[in-house]
Parts: sequence; C-alpha cells; structure tokens
Amino acid sequence: MGSQATTTEGEYGPGSFVDTSFTPVPKECTRLLHYLAKNTPGFTQDAAVLDAVKFEGLDYPCIPGPIKSQAMTAVLHAMAGIVGQEILELKGQSSAGPITINTDQAGLYLGTIPLFSVDGKDSLELNASGEIKKIMPSSNLGDALGNTIMYRIQAIYPTKTPGVWYDWHGSTNPLPMCKAFGIDPSKAPKTNDEAYEVISAVSQQYSYREIEMIMMDHGLCGSPCYSPAAWRETLTGKALARHSLIQYNVQKQCPSTPPVPFPTSADKRPLAGIKVVEIARIIAAPACGAALAAMGADVVRITSKSLVDLDLAQFSLTAGKVEAELDLTTEEHRAQLMKLLEQADVIINGFRRKSIERKGFGLNALLEMANKRNKGIIYVDENCYGPDGYYAERPGWQQIADAAAGSSYVIGNAYGFKDGKAVLPSLPISDMSTGATGCVTTMLALRDRAKYGGSYHCEVALTKYNTTTLEPEVGLYTRDVVAKLQSIYDWPAMTPDLHVIELFYMMVAQWKKKSKFFEQEALWVDFNNSPYGKSLKILAPMVRYADPEATPKWVDPPVPFCFHKELAFRTPPMDDAWQAHKQWAAGVVSKVAGLLNERPALQSLMKQ
Repeated sequence: MGSQATTTEGEYGPGSFVDTSFTPVPKECTRLLHYLAKNTPGFTQDAAVLDAVKFEGLDYPCIPGPIKSQAMTAVLHAMAGIVGQEILELKGQSSAGPITINTDQAGLYLGTIPLFSVDGKDSLELNASGEIKKIMPSSNLGDALGNTIMYRIQAIYPTKTPGVWYDWHGSTNPLPMCKAFGIDPSKAPKTNDEAYEVISAVSQQYSYREIEMIMMDHGLCGSPCYSPAAWRETLTGKALARHSLIQYNVQKQCPSTPPVPFPTSADKRPLAGIKVVEIARIIAAPACGAALAAMGADVVRITSKSLVDLDLAQFSLTAGKVEAELDLTTEEHRAQLMKLLEQADVIINGFRRKSIERKGFGLNALLEMANKRNKGIIYVDENCYGPDGYYAERPGWQQIADAAAGSSYVIGNAYGFKDGKAVLPSLPISDMSTGATGCVTTMLALRDRAKYGGSYHCEVALTKYNTTTLEPEVGLYTRDVVAKLQSIYDWPAMTPDLHVIELFYMMVAQWKKKSKFFEQEALWVDFNNSPYGKSLKILAPMVRYADPEATPKWVDPPVPFCFHKELAFRTPPMDDAWQAHKQWAAGVVSKVAGLLNERPALQSLMKQ
C-alpha cells in the first residue's frame, strides 16, 4: 500500500496540506502505519506484518476538526503491539496472533482523562453533583485555578500584532504570570467571560514578540499561535524537523553492557517483569507509564504532594502502577530513588531538560549507574520542544505545543475563524499521543537491549507529535469532512477562551448523546477493587492480541496520587531470567579462566 497522501496546500493557512478525497479511518490507519514504519529507524519494514494489523471502527472520526489525531493515535498503538509481538518471540512465546485496534476507541483514548465512572455515575454526573470532590483527593490544582483570572490565564489571546494570537499558559501556578503582566488576581471579576476580557485587554497592549520576551525573561509558559509554515521557519522548528517522531539511540559514549533477556514468568504480557520508574506529572509521561504497565511492566511512579497535578488523572493514568511519594529536594529521598533506580530497566523523565539532572538523575548519572551494575538502562526524556534547538530547555505543556506547531492555528481556521484566530484542539491530544509515542519508543529500546545490549536514550516531544500530524504525507481532512463531523456530534462552539477542562466535558457530553461508544463493553474495563468505589470503569488498553493472556491489561486499578506507602517494585529485586543470565556469564568466564590456566602457552599468547 502506498504511504503518500494526495494533498493540496493552503486550505487552512500557510503550510497546511489537505486531502483531495476522504478515506475511511480504518483504511487510512493502514496507510499511515506504513508511512510511520517507513520513517521510524529500527521498526519493521515487513509489509506482511504491517498489513496483518486489523483496524476496525466507524468510517468517520469522533474528534472535531481536520487533524487526523484519531488515526495517528490508533497507528501508534498498533506499532506498540507489533513491537510487543517481537518481544514475545524473543521470550520464546508465540507472537500472540494478529493485532486488532478499534479506531473508535483511539478517538476515546484522547479523552481518557474524563472518561470514567464510579459506581455507575460518569464524570459529568459526578462533577455536576459535586460528588467528585468527595471521592477525588486534591493535588491543589483547584487552588491554582481558584478564581476567574487564574482560570482564564490559560487561554488564547489576541495581540497588538495583526493576525497573531498568543497562547498564555499560567501553568500550575498562575501568580508569576499575573505579576509579570500587572494583572491583579485578587480583583478577579465574577465570570470567566469577564476575566477573559480583562486579560485580553492586557494582551493587546503588546506585540506577540514583546509577550514572548516577557515570558522568556520570567521563565513562563507561552507561545505564539504559529501557522504550520511559520513554525517550520523558526530555529526550534528547524531543529525539531531533523528528528523522527519515534527516536531512540544506543549510548556509545559509555562502555557497552551485555544483552539483557526479557524475564519469563506466568504473566504472558510482553513486558512482564520489566521495571519502570516514572518521574512525572500531569498527562503525557504518565500516559506512557500507563501504557507500559498495561503491557506488563512493573511501574513505580514518583511524585510529591507539594507538586500540583491534574486531579482527574487519578481515575485512569495511575492504573497498574505503584504511586509513591518522594521529595527530591532532600538528600534522603534522592538516595531512596537512586536505590530504586539501581533495580530499574527504564526511567521515564517527564520534566523539562536539565530539571531532573540538577537533582542527580540525568542521563549521564544513570548511564554511570548502569555501567557499574553491568546492565543497560533505557532513559526516556519526554518534554515539549525536543532534544535540541533554542527552546529545548524551555517549559511547556500540551497547549503550548499545539500553539507552537500550528495545530491551534489550523483548528481555528477550520472552525471558520480568520486572521490567525486560534483554538485549542478539543482534547489533550498531543499529551495522550506523546504518551503512546513514548511507549513505542521504550519498547523498541528494550527489544534492542535484549538483542544487542547497551543503554538507550529515548526522546519524545509534544511539539514533534503535533508537527508530524501536519506533514503533507499525513494530510488533513477537508472542510466538508469537518462539517460532516459537526453534523454527527453537534459539538458546542469551541472558542479561544475555553480551558482544556471545559473542552473535556463538552466532548464527553456529546459522545454520550450522539454515539453508542459507552454501550460497547469491549472498549472498557471495570475494576471492583478500587479505592474510589465498588465499581470504577475506565477505557481499556488499546492493543488486542488473538491470545487473551498476552493482551495488555492492568492488573491493579487506578489509585490516588502518592497512595502507596512502600517504595518498591512488585516483582523481586532480581528476576529469574537476569539471574540465570549472570550465572551463565560467570560460568563462561570461569571456564575460560580454567582453560587458560591449563594451557600456559595460550595464556602467554592472550597477554600479548
């Protein structure tokens, strides 16, 4: 199957590429799988393997706008499934049979955060009644967004520069941004609409370049809403374009470590026995950890009650994990983390570049640890802007990546807005999809460690995912298709002022009214042993093998942040496979030494 789309340029602004005809989502997924496989170093190029993936679902996507986020996400999960098959074969198991991906579920996956129900009541009902506050432990996000100004400081605003809008992001602490622009949050108006007008008036006093410099000077999060073409011309856009979406590299600057076979156990999932430490918060990196946990990995997530997090994520993205608390500002807790990492196969770092390095857990520190134990490590960096370039160390979130890459620009144009008026994508799409990208990347690195040895550095970036979906080879849906989707789901108007949480609930409400997704039991998993209630229903893992024992699943339910008191993996400190490998290697060394001792002439020759 050809992987090249037939597109025309410019429909949604400079650098946008629109399909000349519509292809149903399942069929389009097969094409995009071939395209991504072709452009992913280390991924299989076997067309028979790619074509064996069964994509099934409705013809039309369930996500508004022209970006093929649903199809792209389905493909990323299929890629994880394919690498999982390769890992199963390395373990001596069957390949688990054909892979099935439900493309409707891929659309729902992007809305994972609000897609849960507790004892039969979904997130909309729990939020409307106020019950959600009683069952959901708070990470103080509500305090961070405590009034209308602090809530609306996360929105897209016009600037003094004609045709350029700017995405303001107050992050998890809006006060520094308010201070930098002279906005007094104590004088917040009564309504969110009024707050938007207050901040809009301030924003329009500055050109977008002036706003950008203020943000940079104060270390704040924000981005102009570039068109796709304008982003590609920036220094960071050019730097990011040099990298593939799925990128991992063996670390040649350190001594090579031997191959590490995958553990074998009664658990038939691909990553059973693999130990992962996740140091992250909010969505993207936790989504990666949740996907690895479904694949069988033993994941310990490290966070702190002193850090604000996304409260709603506690109902889904903590599934299958140990949720532990450490304060990495203290020497005692840093020592505890390093002790845990000495047992780990993978570390996921969800903080911006250099941040975790300053606490002693950067790439080089972990490579040194891996060399000492003679067992390679997989180091996963997830961030906003990628591994290099002018903005590599700049803080950023999903909304910033959407604005920078051109996604918000394209969405706004597709909704009928002109003059660069931008609108966020309807869900944290780049967050969830970057999590899926991280899962594929990590699994490729683990596969290669088992085959060739060594340590690997994986790099995934929110903005890179966005730019990939805007490539001409991927293509965008036409305005007719966008209108068709609107006619099916009847979404309320989505505008620049809306917060991502408001968009969450808009999407869930219309899916409930206009689809039968919630009636399809195969798409969901129900836990009867969660801390939240007798029944907690969330979206099931995406990949389905023919062999149900190998199919990804979460053994343990989602739990609140910092829930577990013991900082430890669930599996033993040294798995049987690695212990057997070390014993075998020691035996080989012993035999070689014995032979040398028995043959002095050979010993002399070896010393020369």
